Amino acid sequence: MPAVAGLLAAMAALTGCYPRPYDPVDIPLPPAPYVRAPYVQAVDTASARVLWMTDGAPDTLFYRRDAQEQAWRSVMAQPHGGSRLAVIAGLEPSTRVEYMVSAAGVRTDPYAFETAPSAAMADHGSGSHATRVLVFGDSGWGSQAQTSLASLMRRTSWHLAIHTGDLAYDNGSRSAFTQRHFRVYQRVLSTVPFFPVAGNHDLRADGGLSYDEAFYWEPPRAGVRYYSFRWGNALFVALDTSSPTDDVGLLRAGAGRQFEWLQETLRDGSTDPTVRWMIVYMHHSVYSHAIGISAHGPDADLRRNLVPLFERYGVDLVAAGHDHHYERLWPLRHGRPVEEGCGPVYILTGGGGASMYARDVRPSPLAARVTRRHHYVGLTIHDHRMAAEVIDSDGEVMDAFAVLPFAGEASSASGECGG
Repeated sequence: MPAVAGLLAAMAALTGCYPRPYDPVDIPLPPAPYVRAPYVQAVDTASARVLWMTDGAPDTLFYRRDAQEQAWRSVMAQPHGGSRLAVIAGLEPSTRVEYMVSAAGVRTDPYAFETAPSAAMADHGSGSHATRVLVFGDSGWGSQAQTSLASLMRRTSWHLAIHTGDLAYDNGSRSAFTQRHFRVYQRVLSTVPFFPVAGNHDLRADGGLSYDEAFYWEPPRAGVRYYSFRWGNALFVALDTSSPTDDVGLLRAGAGRQFEWLQETLRDGSTDPTVRWMIVYMHHSVYSHAIGISAHGPDADLRRNLVPLFERYGVDLVAAGHDHHYERLWPLRHGRPVEEGCGPVYILTGGGGASMYARDVRPSPLAARVTRRHHYVGLTIHDHRMAAEVIDSDGEVMDAFAVLPFAGEASSASGECGG
């Protein structure tokens, strides 16, 4: 029977007959006139953005207060695509900020988030000062696995979330983002600053317009989908590997504006004494052990041109998705496993809820863990150590690991990791 099953899978792939994404039905819609409940974006030490979408309600008001205030203050909202955007400025590091929205007389509950700590605060990164990061990807399918994981995510008080792309299957339309991303994660996104990268499915419907209008970040130049941000002593670098642009095409060739920006960003991070950790994330993976029909496997061009930068400048963790499974590699240098702290750790987290149709994975001496299970990653950044737990859709810990700081070329120069 395995041969028959394989034949049926092959026929399904050829004819396009495979499971399609769908809108979840067991998650409540936000109350009218809200189409998308408020969600937090682009939080740093001094400012934040909040976006929401209503069904044409003209009288929309936004209110905020921080920990030192008793009274609410109003903030003027402005259009952002089909949504509304409120900019909160004049904040302090590691400060709790409350906000609420009123539209057509319907007021949301107060929500709260925390601003980013300064690097000095994060240097005492233990206990309550540790940074908790939610990491997941390939999620926006509407599946029971996705909604189960979304519920489990609420068990932890996250400081921020990063996403490795494919938020809104199948084509990244406005309605797909609304139903399969914002509806599913509304209780997380209202309090957790969210920093995504674009996946290939997110850009199909309208060239990425719905994606661009849904989110806010500060790119290095107008019109690009890559960016970096600081959270305490960690530098996060979000790459665009999906847009049909020269910036992305040339990145795979080791040239162009995004490649030059990446090189400069990592070089500056490696020489900045306030940067203790560098985390890079993107959609397409430089390492993947997926095999079989509809498996993508590693992006050889990205691996050839980006991995030398990661190793030269001391990137500690690289996260990606695209293939719908989980894997964690041993720390690697020059394509070989090395001791902890002597090379970047690579994880593939593409199991946020998307279909696992016709995929398989193979073991590898490079991989510490490879499995086809839906999951998310919980990363805790301490001063001298990052710890992670990987949670499956049953709420079980399916992997746990630690990452030690990697100094890049400096580790070889000092003799800590060999010549």
